[in-house]
Amino acid sequence: MSITLPKVTYKSDSESDIEVMTFGETYKKLTKTTEHNPFAVHKIQFYLILIVTENVYSHYVDFKFYDLKKGSVLFVAKNQVQYFTEDFKNVKGFCIVLNSQFLEQNYFLSKNNNLNRLYNYHLENPVIHSEEMGKDEFIGVVEKLYFEYMLPDNFAKADILRAYIDIILLKAERVKQQHAIVGVKTQWLEVFNEFKNMLESNYAKTRSSRDYSSKLLISYKFLNDIVKKSTGKTVKAFIDDFVIIEIKRYLVTTSLSVKEISYKTGFEEPANMTKFFKKNTQQTPLKFRQKL
Repeated sequence: MSITLPKVTYKSDSESDIEVMTFGETYKKLTKTTEHNPFAVHKIQFYLILIVTENVYSHYVDFKFYDLKKGSVLFVAKNQVQYFTEDFKNVKGFCIVLNSQFLEQNYFLSKNNNLNRLYNYHLENPVIHSEEMGKDEFIGVVEKLYFEYMLPDNFAKADILRAYIDIILLKAERVKQQHAIVGVKTQWLEVFNEFKNMLESNYAKTRSSRDYSSKLLISYKFLNDIVKKSTGKTVKAFIDDFVIIEIKRYLVTTSLSVKEISYKTGFEEPANMTKFFKKNTQQTPLKFRQKL
């Protein structure tokens, strides 16, 4: 019987959908964790923001390290795999943990605060560095957020915390918009996000580009143009990369066999999945698992 490593769900000491800690407080909490090893690869079921205020730190997300320095902000999305390194104890900053239901209802499904680029890791780099902010910055706002979070007076606390989160997320979305690829229309981003959400639910059933364009009621050419303009990849290449990431996540967060993973990711024969994986990564699934 295969054993799946635990997915880390949102758990907070407060009643809020928002938890704010210094890196020191976060590290102390991580070392006391018994349900999983935060210093080994694990999948999170919430949204995470790391803001560095002093020193440098590299954080592992979805099979690569992201280098952070003073003023850098890293946005880690639900269902991504990540881990903290021991160097985390030597850096200063703030950690914001957001309940996925809160973020999705208030930002991803909201027409008022729709975040088209932020947390869209298939489209954007998850890091914002201080030099991208120009005269703006995150640190001051995050320090006020932390002050409010620690304040013993609970009057309107939830509303004030959410107001600061609004500022942080919208500032980040503004930076992403400023550095976005020229010519990508907002309507195209909406179609892209609808395609991406559809792919997340259906990739094990179909990897056909034309199936998705049909479901979206648009032509294959139009979908391909949108994906290519947004990501630099054809829609087929994007789907292939998406499936590869999902296979990798299964390989590192579960003890499922290659045969079981092949069925879960939509391959009728394990040999086909192995061939597909090797073609896109230059190594077999087992070699990848052993390497990590």
